[in-house]
Amino acid sequence: MDLESLYYQVKETISSLDLGSVWPGFEPLKFALYDEKNCFFDGGYVEKTNDFCANTSIVYKGEQIAIWMVQEELDLSVLTSKLVHEMFHGYQRIKGWDCWPNEMEALYRYRYDAENLALKLRENELLLAMIDGFDSEALRELLAHRKLRSVRFPYEFEYESRVEEIEGTANYVEWQVLKQLDRDKAVELTGRMCALMTKPEYLFPIRISSYFTGALMINALRGAGTYPFETGRRPVILRELEKTGPSDGNFPGKAELLRAASEAITAFNAETDEIIRSTLEKNMLILNGPLELTGVNVYNARCLDGFITSTYFLAYRENGEDKMLPGNFVIKMQDEKTIAAVYRWE
Repeated sequence: MDLESLYYQVKETISSLDLGSVWPGFEPLKFALYDEKNCFFDGGYVEKTNDFCANTSIVYKGEQIAIWMVQEELDLSVLTSKLVHEMFHGYQRIKGWDCWPNEMEALYRYRYDAENLALKLRENELLLAMIDGFDSEALRELLAHRKLRSVRFPYEFEYESRVEEIEGTANYVEWQVLKQLDRDKAVELTGRMCALMTKPEYLFPIRISSYFTGALMINALRGAGTYPFETGRRPVILRELEKTGPSDGNFPGKAELLRAASEAITAFNAETDEIIRSTLEKNMLILNGPLELTGVNVYNARCLDGFITSTYFLAYRENGEDKMLPGNFVIKMQDEKTIAAVYRWE
């Protein structure tokens, strides 16, 4: 694919956007498009370094930029909206947002609980009920269930809220940008949210579903006129609960959702166990520890019985030198920060 041509198409499309109406004060950042060999940035090809990994926002030559790895042909409007999503992460960094989740810690500490997930599924039903218009009773019930979860599952709830604040806001921006560029594509994205948010299996890994729940929470709070477009040390979504009392945990269809959530947890753990077991059987050992683990693809990483899975890359430190491997891996951990062995996962 011609990166230069695509770059200028995206740049022109971004110039047509009214980002201030999406998020006050947000303006476009510079961006780079890259593939396995080449990288095009700010009007010219540059050396593709290890900094260019995945789709995100990085500091490049002292400047916060967005980057996107071109792997498949995407509709121009969709690609632009996703690149603006990554620009918004850069905006968060520039503005000093201080509510980032500790992803590596959460891999070990987050516990899937049927009651927590059943309540989340009910909340998602309420969020979807407000997707086209504000409903004060739906919001009241939603916040009461969230207050209850914050009391019963404090670590899990705070982690989810932090992901919603960081990724949910960026996903909200992506959604609103798509509405400006292509209403049909925005309707498709809305339809995907409606189709996925009430499916128990979509809650695994939990981080992925928080992209949509965060965006839908902003949609609901904007409908109520209470979303402040500000951030602090605690996520806005957490601060909303300070004036809310907890629910009693009851709601229509609770027994069915509890059963579905429990079955989904069992299935997810079994799938993770099978990934680990089948990878170890192939015994494609590529690294022996001890090595310091510095990063995995937290988007869909899993952790079970002292093993972590990572797609696309693995980052580690050996003898004080930072290194990165492309690919999919199962990592046997010695402890929460130390790699014992790494196996290639195919």
